Amino acid sequence: MGDDPYAIPGHAAETLKLDALRFLQMIYRDPSLSTAVRMRAAISALNYEVPRLAVTAQIREQDFPTLLDRRLKRIEEMKLIEANGAKVIDAAKPQSVETKPPLPRVPDRRFRRI
Repeated sequence: MGDDPYAIPGHAAETLKLDALRFLQMIYRDPSLSTAVRMRAAISALNYEVPRLAVTAQIREQDFPTLLDRRLKRIEEMKLIEANGAKVIDAAKPQSVETKPPLPRVPDRRFRRI
């Protein structure tokens, strides 16, 4: 066990457990390893060392409850229009479109058996 190149110096193996992040840090900090190995270890450890940027939504015109009330009112208006006999086309519901069956596959001549 003393020949382990990734052992933590000065600590017994039983007293200190090596977690994955610390192991990767030891690899990318070891100048005796090749650059490719060190680069892969650094890339793998990057997700745990640096926080990611997050995208947050901002509603500027109105707050969420007002927007929800407007949409609920619009739904009620659409129901009233439908009750009066008018046909309302809902943008969220896809219209049925006639589709043709797919064309038969023509085998690619490059991959034919001889």
